[in-house]
Amino acid sequence: MSRGLVAILVVSALAGCGYSTGSMMPGGVRRVAVQLFGNDTDYRYAEETYTRELVRQLSRIGHVTITEPEDAEALVRGRILYLPRVTLVEDDDDQNLESSVVATVEVELVDPRSGAPLTRPFRITPRAEQLPPRGAPPAHAVGAALLHAAGDTV
Repeated sequence: MSRGLVAILVVSALAGCGYSTGSMMPGGVRRVAVQLFGNDTDYRYAEETYTRELVRQLSRIGHVTITEPEDAEALVRGRILYLPRVTLVEDDDDQNLESSVVATVEVELVDPRSGAPLTRPFRITPRAEQLPPRGAPPAHAVGAALLHAAGDTV
């Protein structure tokens, strides 16, 4: 097993536990394209939020340039699998005081020309807790979970 793949697997395992180190990119990959992620959830626009934040996070890595697929050495793609929202605390009027969302995202890196995998698909499952203002829509906790997932993916 190559050292780059071992590093990706270790980073993926740590990211699933909420830790973040290094980069998910195999050694030598400098130009990356990001495909709009799929969305298997009932939350509209979750894929746009996650993909946008993933691009932002990848752009922060000094050795990676975001580019079009035809110029890329790797394509990041995947899908948002689950976004369950759980109410943790309610007041006497059943108003949500504290909620938690656990985003599960499946990610893979592939060759942009052939579609051949550069890594095994891996899952990111960070947890984002939030104290939304009274009457706030579920989007607050969902957005926080997606932002955490994108950060943990990188």
